[in-house]
This record gives sequence, C-alpha cells and structure tokens, in this order.
Amino acid sequence: MTEQAVEVGEKLGVANARPECADLPGRSGVLSRPIDGIRRPAVCPDDARTELERYKASLRKYSPVNKGRDGLPWKCRSHCIQCDEVVASQFVYDQTEDAMYLEFECPNCGTRRERHADALFVQSRPRAHPCQPERTYGGSVIHPVVNKLPRTVETLCPECSCIILGRYYVKDNVVLIEKTCPEHGYFRDKINTDAELYLRHARGVFQDERGVYEPQVKGGEACPSDCGLCNQHISTSCLAQIDLTNRCNLTCPVCFASANQAGYVAEPSFEMVVEMLRALRNQQPHPATAIQFTGGEPTVHPEFHRIIRKTTEMGFSHIQIATNGIALANMEFAERAAEAGLHTLYLQFDGLDDALYRRMRAEPLLEKKLACIENCHKLDVKICLVPTIVKRLNDDQVGKILRFALQNAEVISGIAYQPVSFTGRISHRQRAEQRYTLGDLAHDIAEASGADVHRDFFPLSVVAPLPRIMQLLDGKPKIRPSCHSDCAFGTYFFVTPEHEAIPIPALFDLERLFGRFNELAHRIGAKRKLANRWDRLRIFGEFMKSYRWRNYDPRVGPMTFIRAIQGMTNKRYGRGDNEKKCYKTLMAAGMHFMDRYNYDMERIRRCVIQYSTPDGIYPFCTINGGPTYRPFIEAMHGRSEEKWEAEHPDVPMRPSSHPNAMMPWAGRFGIQEDESEPWMGDGVTYEKLRRILEDDQGNGSDGRGCST
Repeated sequence: MTEQAVEVGEKLGVANARPECADLPGRSGVLSRPIDGIRRPAVCPDDARTELERYKASLRKYSPVNKGRDGLPWKCRSHCIQCDEVVASQFVYDQTEDAMYLEFECPNCGTRRERHADALFVQSRPRAHPCQPERTYGGSVIHPVVNKLPRTVETLCPECSCIILGRYYVKDNVVLIEKTCPEHGYFRDKINTDAELYLRHARGVFQDERGVYEPQVKGGEACPSDCGLCNQHISTSCLAQIDLTNRCNLTCPVCFASANQAGYVAEPSFEMVVEMLRALRNQQPHPATAIQFTGGEPTVHPEFHRIIRKTTEMGFSHIQIATNGIALANMEFAERAAEAGLHTLYLQFDGLDDALYRRMRAEPLLEKKLACIENCHKLDVKICLVPTIVKRLNDDQVGKILRFALQNAEVISGIAYQPVSFTGRISHRQRAEQRYTLGDLAHDIAEASGADVHRDFFPLSVVAPLPRIMQLLDGKPKIRPSCHSDCAFGTYFFVTPEHEAIPIPALFDLERLFGRFNELAHRIGAKRKLANRWDRLRIFGEFMKSYRWRNYDPRVGPMTFIRAIQGMTNKRYGRGDNEKKCYKTLMAAGMHFMDRYNYDMERIRRCVIQYSTPDGIYPFCTINGGPTYRPFIEAMHGRSEEKWEAEHPDVPMRPSSHPNAMMPWAGRFGIQEDESEPWMGDGVTYEKLRRILEDDQGNGSDGRGCST
C-alpha cells in the first residue's frame, strides 16, 4: 500500500493500510484494481489478515442465528409489559411445537412464556407470498419477512456491533425493539409509533427478488459481516451511491459521513469512480440505471463535471447528487452540471427557518437553498428535498416543507424526509426524546395535507409490481424497489395548478392495482418476455378498474395517472415541453436509515440503496450505520491531511461556503477572496416562501397544502 495510506491507517488505527498488506490482493480492506473486477470468498475468522477482515470476523463473536439451535437458549433481559419492568428472560426453541418462545422470570408477575413469530430457527417457514422465491441466485436461503408481532430479530449490539438476538414487540400501539448483549447489557428503542399502520403494511408486501447472478463475495453466511455484495443479498440496486469525497464546504453537527472530521481526505480519482460505476452497470439481471453521487459534498470534487458527463456516457438514465446546494446557487456551476447530464438534486433542506440551519448546519443557509432551487427551475433540473427530522428539534417543519414543495412543484418532485439516525453513543433518555419514526411522519404529513393515514400511505416496496409490468411492455430491464417494508414509507400527491395536494390513493385503489399487476406480471412472464396485444388490454383493464369511480374528480381521471406515471418513469415525458402535458406529482415519503439501536438484518439483506466502493458494493446501512464500514474503506485510498494539502496547494481542505467558491473552470477550487461577490437569484422562490410563512402565522392557510 502507499505511504499516504499508511499514515491514514495510523490515524485511524487501521492496520490494513500498512505495507505488509500489499501482498494480499483480493482481500477485503486492500485496494484492488480494477474495482469492478472484485471477486473474493467470505471472510474466514481463522484467516482474517487485514484490519477490516478482522473487524468483520469480530462481529460473529456471538452470532446465535448462525449457530442454529446450538445458539439457544439465548439469555437476555426483556420488558415485562404487565408490570413495566425489565426482567431476566431467555429465548428457547420448543421442538414439539416447532416454535420460538421468550421465557420471562419476573419477580412481580412470576414465570411465563410468550410465543414469538420466527423465521430464524423454526423449521416451518412463515407464510409468504405465493410467488416468494426459495433462494437467491447465489444459493442462499431467503427468509420471508415476518409480519406478526412479537417476533424475533437478528440485530447488533449498539456498543460493539456484534451480531445478537432481539425482538420486536408492541406496547401502547408502539412497535419497540429490545435486545441484550452478553457484554454490554440491555437496550430498547422505538421502531414505529403506530403499530396498526406498521402491521398493515408488513402484511401487504409482495415477493422478494433473488439478488444478483454474480455476487462479488461468495460463501457468505453471517450478514452483515460478509459484504459486499454477497450471495445472501436479495435485492439489486434501485438508487446506487458513490462517495466522491469526504470533504465538505460545511461542518454539520448532524452528518453520518463525519465530513471534515475524519483527520484524512478520501477522494477517489476519476478513474476509480469510473470503475465503481462500471461495477454497478455490470450487475445482472438488473443493471443499475440510477446513480447518486454523495460525500462529503460531491460538488467540491475537482473533476465533478467530468464525472457527471462520463456517467451519462456510460448509460445511467438517472443521475443525481446528494448536496447542500451551495455550489448550485452559482448559476454558472449549475448550468455546467445540467449540460453534463445532471437530472436531480437530493437537496439537504431541514426547514424554512435559518435558526434551524444555524443549529443543525452551523450557519444560515436558507437564502442559498432558495437560490439553488431558483437556478434548478430555470435549468429543468428536478429537486427532491431531504430534511433530517429530529423530534422536538424540527419535526414542526414537516408540514411547512410540504407546503413549500407544493408551491414549487414545477421544480420540486419529491420530499425524502429522513428520521435521524443515531450513529454515536447516546443516552436512552435522549434517544427516547429525539427518536422520530415513520409512523410519526405519516401522521404529520396527513395532518398537513388532509391525507388519510390508513388509506394513502404505503411502503416503497408496494410499487415493485410496476417495474415488472413495465419490463414486459418494453422489454428493457427495470430496477426493482424490493426493499423491506420498514425502510421507506410515504405517499404520492397530484398537484393541481392551484397547488392543491390530492393523494393519488384517494382516487386509485393502489393495493388492488399493484396486486393485480403483480399477478399479471407473474402469469405473463411465465409464458413470454414481452406482453402481447391481449396482455396489454388486460393490463389497461385492471388499471381502469382500480380507479375509485365513486370518488371521481374531473380534474384527475385515469389517463391523468397514466401520463403522471410516464412522467415519473421516462424523462422524455416528464421533462421539457412534454412536462406541460403531465399533471404535477409530489412524493412525500420517509427513508429511515438504521443505526445500531434499531438494526434488523432482514432489512440489510433487502437493501436497494447500495454503495459502490473501492472494496465492493455495500448496503447503505452497513457503510453509514450498524457496523459502519466507512472509515475502513476510506482508509484504503485516503491520504493524511498533510499529504493531501501538499499535493493540492491551491485547494483548501474545507472549501468556502460561498456559492462562487467552487469554479474549477476559473481556477477556483473552494477559495473565495471576495465574499461580497453577487450570487443571489431573481426571487420568485423567495416570494413563495414569504407567502407560506405568512400562512403559517394564520393568514390564509387551509391546512391541506393549498394557500388561499
């Protein structure tokens, strides 16, 4: 390995960055080129030779599920909901019933046992969808999602990340997780604050996918210690991720990537990025078509525009960046990005109050956000707003952000609310106060929009039949959003010209529609690869039957929905002049990334947000949460700050947060000498913001996302 990597390793305490690992090609934790050629066996504890391999092997210290019934009984502590005390308990397997039980030894309520739904130890498989596959393409058994509570869960210790056993259960209509590490003790957290809603949608999921034909890692048995991507993984990439840098022009207190705080710089070269992109395009049977560049702040990479242009040439049909929007507030930077092929911004947007930005991002940013939105509107670049929501800090902004998005639906196509993930040590009391769940989000969106929580909200995976049908219609492989029902949750709105929000499920019975689509896709696909004329008529007929004719709205008929779907799935219909023929739609959903407190291995196996890294393809919540492999992987190609600064004398470690700071074509790589240089937009978005804030003070809001 390089001298620079040695220094990074010493800063991190990561031994795999040392020269003795140079003779270990193909090992996890050692940079191997080309990146898209990575193929290796799963880590063996007796042969773990790099620091990353040793760390992965250490996660299996307990690993009760991998030991089978030899891992039982699992001694733990559990919440006795009869007396509200945490008491001694143990998980046991009852062979005569082929069932898992939790036995309580409660000093107040006595000895009792409670049966738990289980797919980890029992022989009889839980009831699954009729089309559920048995194994992945890599040969691993697929455990169907368990949709009853209480249930067992394979999870992690929040302190040491070791794989342990826990459970999901319900108390006072709240879904909770609890677990006990033999070394670090008992932990409990909230999963969802609406158990009825949670269970309804867990029971409505469709069949799983089967992963990829050629996983990069073979022989994997202990998720998540065999990343990436291994034979156990069930889903392919829906929105792939590549980190362009760990540098940023902000230093946010809330940042899962710890940008500007690592003590080193991890910034892959252009050639490395191309290899990581190629690894995604090589995925089969569903090559990645959607990519998001992230970081750090991706726009500070010196070759940002060149990377976007190359990504377009490689056939990615959707290119977006996770950004704070500062560079895009500069119109020239935004123009060059749009010309290179940038389609969408995943824009950090925590609210409509600069006091929030000072607290969450360390400086006022609202004007820069609004200028960025203004520029994107002019350039036909779409925006998905991304608020990180912390209970009691900015959960009051959920409705305001929704109303702002409706007022700017010409450019804002979605909101991806992200309930905060706790990536460091935190007290139980603070977690309980700040934990915000997808159940909280559904109720807050419903209150702000007039939507019905139980009719209008669905997990992302419910739309999986749509790409299956679309692939039969045009013969082209489609990405499949086959994630776990706990991962993403929300709804879609039609947005009228008057900026009123109409929930799509209010007019279409989506449960029926997608259920019938799934049946048709399975039936047609078993006979032929492309739908014939009669198949197409049946598909159209099911679509028409699923319209709620009793709720008929003359503004939004079935054909309106068809055009909206075309606009969402095909930029030929959804952008430019053709966009005027489509009704505006707005996604309002939550993506709840996991931390060690609420970790569930079944969610990881189904992850569709996959990172292409120098060490292979990893699920999102293994890079930024759970085992948190990010620092190990960054050490593989990182440089110490001193080395990096010596190699880049004209580029500051932390670029200025002035919108004109990043202008590589003008020789600027983050240095801004004249902070008074103009950059602000024309002000249309500002005027809409002013009206929304006035409405929230009681001057005309109708409470349904429509300003009067």
